[in-house]
Amino acid sequence: MRRILLLTLLLSTAALAQPAQTRQFLLKYEPLRADFTLQNMTDAERPVLMEHGAYLKSLTDQGKLILGGQVFDPKGLWGIVIVTAPDAEAANAMLQADPSVKAKIFRGVVIPFRVGFMRTNDASPKP
Repeated sequence: MRRILLLTLLLSTAALAQPAQTRQFLLKYEPLRADFTLQNMTDAERPVLMEHGAYLKSLTDQGKLILGGQVFDPKGLWGIVIVTAPDAEAANAMLQADPSVKAKIFRGVVIPFRVGFMRTNDASPKP
């Protein structure tokens, strides 16, 4: 019995050490223009960024977008979007379909990701 327990423990530890298949991906968006900020968008960029927002809203409405936001890094603005997709190719297709990527205002990269903790909308901060 002891050997069975030890064998079970060894096998389960090995299984846990393997990376699990993920269906969540972080899309990292970076502006191509080095000095791009929300305050210095050009007249040509502004409508595309409106389309970008509408596109992300549509992904949210379809249940594909988990989280999206802007990162105000001192080195420059960039953004993250976390999506659910069957695989990295599908996540990349979402990225490439974004109007801001098509217009070459942003470029992006797809990174496998797994949400570990997430606050629900009804959760309020504890004092």
